[in-house]
Amino acid sequence: MSIRIILEIMIKFILPIVVFIAAVYGISYFWTNSSSKGKKMIAIGLIIALIVGLSLTIYLIFD
Repeated sequence: MSIRIILEIMIKFILPIVVFIAAVYGISYFWTNSSSKGKKMIAIGLIIALIVGLSLTIYLIFD
């Protein structure tokens, strides 16, 4: 296997998994260390991110 193929595999599969695990850990850390107002802001931010992500995915699928 050439280095280029290994890098493509890493970018396509391993990097998204690492980013997902880091995001879950970060959200969990901030959730446990925040007040009720902070938890509300985190929840609103996650809902907005989910809506934007779903909208973008649907747009890119049908475009």
